[in-house]
Amino acid sequence: MRSSIIALLLLIAAIVQLPAQTSASITGKVTDETGAPVAYANALLLYAQDSTLAKGALTDSSGIFTFENAPGGRYLVSISYVGYATAYTSLFETGAGQAPVQLAPISLSQEGIALEEIVVKASRPFIQLDADKMTINVENSPVAAGNTALEVLARAPGVTVDQNNTINLKGKQGVQILINGKNTHLSAEDVARMLENMPAESIQKIEIIHSPSARYEASGNAGVINIQIKKDRKLGLNGSANLQAGQGTYPKAGGGLRLNYRQRGWNAFGDYSYRRNESFQQINLFRSIQGDLGTTTFDQGNRQVNLDNSHWASGGIDWTASERTTAGIFFRTQTGSKGQQAFNRTLLGGTNPNPFILVDADRFGDEHWGNYSFNFNLAHQFARPGQSLSFDADYSSFKNEDLQDYRNFFLDENGQQAAAPNLLSSDNRSMVEIKALKADYSQPLGETARLEAGAKASTVTTDNNIEFRQHQDGNWLVDSSRTNQFLYEENIYAAYLNASKQFGGFNLQLGLRAEYTQSDGYSVTLAQKTKRDYLDLFPSASLSHQIGENHSLSYAFSRRIDRPSYQNLNPFIYFLDQYTFLKGNPFLQPQYSNTVSVNYGYKQRYFLTLAYTHTSRFMSEILDQDDEQLLTFQTMANLDRFDNYSLNLHVPVTITDWWSARFNLSAYYNGFQSVYLGQAFDNSQFSYNINMNQNFNLPEGFKAEISGYYQSGMAYSFFDISHRYQIDLGVSKTFLDGRADLRLSIADLFNLREHKVDIVQGNINVQVDNKWETRRATLSFTYRFGNEEVKPARRRTTATEEEQDRAKGN
Repeated sequence: MRSSIIALLLLIAAIVQLPAQTSASITGKVTDETGAPVAYANALLLYAQDSTLAKGALTDSSGIFTFENAPGGRYLVSISYVGYATAYTSLFETGAGQAPVQLAPISLSQEGIALEEIVVKASRPFIQLDADKMTINVENSPVAAGNTALEVLARAPGVTVDQNNTINLKGKQGVQILINGKNTHLSAEDVARMLENMPAESIQKIEIIHSPSARYEASGNAGVINIQIKKDRKLGLNGSANLQAGQGTYPKAGGGLRLNYRQRGWNAFGDYSYRRNESFQQINLFRSIQGDLGTTTFDQGNRQVNLDNSHWASGGIDWTASERTTAGIFFRTQTGSKGQQAFNRTLLGGTNPNPFILVDADRFGDEHWGNYSFNFNLAHQFARPGQSLSFDADYSSFKNEDLQDYRNFFLDENGQQAAAPNLLSSDNRSMVEIKALKADYSQPLGETARLEAGAKASTVTTDNNIEFRQHQDGNWLVDSSRTNQFLYEENIYAAYLNASKQFGGFNLQLGLRAEYTQSDGYSVTLAQKTKRDYLDLFPSASLSHQIGENHSLSYAFSRRIDRPSYQNLNPFIYFLDQYTFLKGNPFLQPQYSNTVSVNYGYKQRYFLTLAYTHTSRFMSEILDQDDEQLLTFQTMANLDRFDNYSLNLHVPVTITDWWSARFNLSAYYNGFQSVYLGQAFDNSQFSYNINMNQNFNLPEGFKAEISGYYQSGMAYSFFDISHRYQIDLGVSKTFLDGRADLRLSIADLFNLREHKVDIVQGNINVQVDNKWETRRATLSFTYRFGNEEVKPARRRTTATEEEQDRAKGN
């Protein structure tokens, strides 16, 4: 490994010495009528013969654009930006070995077109696929109306969300979730809760990045998902309000308000949304335990009704301190409550050593939680185009209080009480506090190379305190056998170096990230401490090139890590019901993954990706069993290896001028091998996922969308998961001169989605059938108000947006 890292460092050091490309670079500058530079205008390099696209670029904060590695030929350049008339250069030529082409300044003229005068005939599709990432355009989708971020993610090609809200990407768990390009640093459970309560109306788009570069944190072996929150670019005061109502088995409601005030030097923005969702979950579970006297069976039925109320708010200020320096502050908060009523009946059969055959267990919960995040960002663009420095400081906290009452009654075959009831209550309080500092620097090296470097330090502290009380002789007494407090602290110090070079039609990128981790877990109740510290190196590399005008190829390699969550390291036992428990594993080790991939693109529309991932010390959920007491434990353990082979094919089809479709096939083979508890374990299966999305532009301004997916059965560790499928429908209408939208969406139209799992592990045999409220109809109304006139305002770059741009490019 050491020799490989040394070789990679030598390559990075020598990358700028690679032979220069034989074709020329083309540079120009875009200004407005006053001579001020126009940032982030679209620059297109067009072939003179037929005006087809050769290359595309965006202007930087100084209004400068560059087309690197342009082959010899005759060209012209078009410049476009909202609020300006499109401008064109005169024809020019480049040749092999020619010096860089410097175009004359290009001036844009203001159009001043009001938005209500524009008739929009095309919009971004719900799903877009590029060579390096997949983008889900949430804001324009009728199907997304009334849904949450988690539900939108579940419809993305290659993504599955199981009954525990665990996100899988191409058959792999371990996804890093970013909000506006920033890591949440929350556990998988807390991230799922955040996404489950984040309304789709607050989201602009979701980017799924399969092969992140060294600039991203090394966690997340399956990839990175970046959720970008909406942000308005219009001058003056404007905003939107929305209301929604839905009906499944139970009613739903929600609404929100978004405001934005922008002047040339600064921008203030904020939004608020509320969501009320009542839903159910039905779990049927059958398990058998082989004991010395015979087999005991448990036939369980559980119905749980949840009532969620959540509030989401965010806001901030961006300030242009000077021509090249911007600063900003940003906050985000989510608060909510969940009321739970669960009714569980367990029928014992076979060899039953108990005087009862039925356990009637009810559970009532009252949960309150809050998530608060604050960010300060500073960015500076140097005089040299492309040279920049950014700084971020973040603070986040997550607090949760969960009160539960458990009532267990034991009945005989006549329905009479056969044993004393077991009455319990619990108070579970948890706190997560996160602090992080980050700096990123980018430096062009000549015309065809770039060097990027950065560093980050983060601290995560958690306090999880659960107190159980048991009802005895008319009194509630502390149950010390179930009461527990667990403290955890994790410090990560990271630095990266990333270099890129264009030469001879190729684009090479090499990166290396180093992360030093210190963790300290302490069970106060058990007086048990677990300390760790380790240094890891994470190399990454990619090579891409164009083959003619229609074909492109790219190759990528990356090494990544997934660390255990603090809850998985907690050694104490959590009570679920009379016979089912959860417990952590303080000896759980991080898992490491190495991924190689090849991506082929045709006409930048059709994409085929092949990938292989090898994971060592794979962290997996497992079941453990106490045969004598008939108890089942769920915990985490490291398996020896997990191999994932995947193929992804994306095909867009234009059927007519009003009907388009996109099809995505993700096929993968999961193989798990390990020696566990002295026995060899081998579970593997070929699986596939098919996504379909169809869009219809109908008369009178109506739009319709039909989407659906089919996920075949799959193997995951000791679990065999059955197939599942779903079809969604959405219709929208824009009216009031483009200021209002009315959308109707129906999720899981035929109520087909359910989750079935078989678990066979040693003498453990469990079948689970999980059905939750997936079919529902939602009607939403959105009204946009304020200044709709687009002025020639230069888009400013904040430190947050710099991170978003990095997410877009890798």
